[in-house]
Amino acid sequence: MRTERETIIQEIRERKLFNFYFLSGENEYKIKEVLQELKKEVLNPGFDSFDLDKFDVAEKGFDIDDLKRAFLTPPMASLKRLIVLDSIDKLMGTDKKKLLSLLESPIETSILVMIASPSKKTKEAFFDKIKSLSRSENFRKLKKYSLEKWIIDYVEERGCSIEKDGVLAVMEFSGDDQISLSSEIEKMITYVGEKKTLKREDILNVLTSNKVNTVFDLKDAIGRRELKSALSILNYLLEWGEIPEMIFAVLRSFFLRLKGMLYYKRKGLLNTDIAKKMGVMGFIISREINYLSNFSQNELKDRLNLLYDVEVRMKTGGDVNLVLTDLVYNLI
Repeated sequence: MRTERETIIQEIRERKLFNFYFLSGENEYKIKEVLQELKKEVLNPGFDSFDLDKFDVAEKGFDIDDLKRAFLTPPMASLKRLIVLDSIDKLMGTDKKKLLSLLESPIETSILVMIASPSKKTKEAFFDKIKSLSRSENFRKLKKYSLEKWIIDYVEERGCSIEKDGVLAVMEFSGDDQISLSSEIEKMITYVGEKKTLKREDILNVLTSNKVNTVFDLKDAIGRRELKSALSILNYLLEWGEIPEMIFAVLRSFFLRLKGMLYYKRKGLLNTDIAKKMGVMGFIISREINYLSNFSQNELKDRLNLLYDVEVRMKTGGDVNLVLTDLVYNLI
């Protein structure tokens, strides 16, 4: 039951709703956008606490039977009850069978949204069955040119415009994570006020104002495996109020790029070709490819596993400052 990605938001707005949704992929922004649209369409304002239930398989104490009870409970005052099940790729054994049984018995009063982290596990037969029973979509991160267009559209939707070199500046400093990008763009629009045009100098003022170090300095220190410098920068960023999720997103993207660069470099590709294959700007590849000499293939694999574990810890309410400090230490 698969349709084109571009239509899913429009489907929801037109009330073409499904009993079950299965959302996966590394583009968390797009997944959150779909969830927001579902909330707007099916939940009455002010009734989130009554008609919205959230479950996370990765959380201690998760019980699939609690999920089933929520699914079978009619909404109090909304069009439908909305149930969100995160980290579905963590389901084990009998819980998988119970979930599939639930999917085979839909009811019209509830919508269940299942979310999977980026994982090879989603290629297993269990997920093939879920996809056949759900409105399924895998959201990939936007490539360079699509991301540029998204930034331009995002700014225009807010009554502003952005110059071409401004777009490149945003991408250079904020990476390719749309959640982080949207947060930074909102700051920039507030900064320019009535001028309504985002220029490169305005963007740089917002991104670097009053900061000696940025999260990209932290990334580079980790790439050089300079522990003392990295921990000092991290402490500085946290004291300045940098969003922990932003720090984590940049570090995760960094190590995913290193993994990709190593793969293509071993195939003998030049930096320019690697940039095209990965959809990353050439200057980023040229700068970061030098860090590959500091990490073996196994070390990169270990660090990506570590980043996945840390993401779960951050979502389950751990002390984010302590979690990030441990992360930086262990990445180096």
